[in-house]
Amino acid sequence: MDTAAVPVPEGTEPGVAFSSIVIPVREAETIVRRRALQVWPGLIPRDDGVIAHITLLAPFYPPEKIDDAVIRHLEEFFADVTPFGFALTGVSQFPHGVTYLSPEPASTFRLLTQELHHMFPDFPPYGGAFDDVVPHLTVPLPDGEDAEALRTALHRRLPLDAHATEATLVHVEEGDTHVIATLPFGISAA
Repeated sequence: MDTAAVPVPEGTEPGVAFSSIVIPVREAETIVRRRALQVWPGLIPRDDGVIAHITLLAPFYPPEKIDDAVIRHLEEFFADVTPFGFALTGVSQFPHGVTYLSPEPASTFRLLTQELHHMFPDFPPYGGAFDDVVPHLTVPLPDGEDAEALRTALHRRLPLDAHATEATLVHVEEGDTHVIATLPFGISAA
């Protein structure tokens, strides 16, 4: 396995399975899927799940430690989240080179991440590697494409309106990435 090509959250060992809580962004799938097939072929979900996502919490429990109680706790949490709209507004790049689309407003993603970390204090976002967690939708760049080329390619498509209606708990492992649970928003009794 080429660990340089595998997007592993800070605080996670390369080659070790982990789980993450993400919001799938179907509206950006055509932007991300083709590039991901080239850059991360071993991480394409075996269940043909959505690749484009905004991470809320990773790394989360090792997959073998996730039981019905953890899933139930997450289902209850997300049942109280109201579906919301946002826009992917521009192409940016972190200092370490990861290229991403910025969601606006970012405040809802930040709040969800903070609340999840409060519920699961043993799992700080990105292993606690960053003081400020920036909500983002990673766009892998194949050889020959850089952030400027991506900006040019997406110029007419951005901003891209999107809607968050669910989160997913995902098992991430080279050759075995798949959805563990779908966590719909806004289904609790009022």
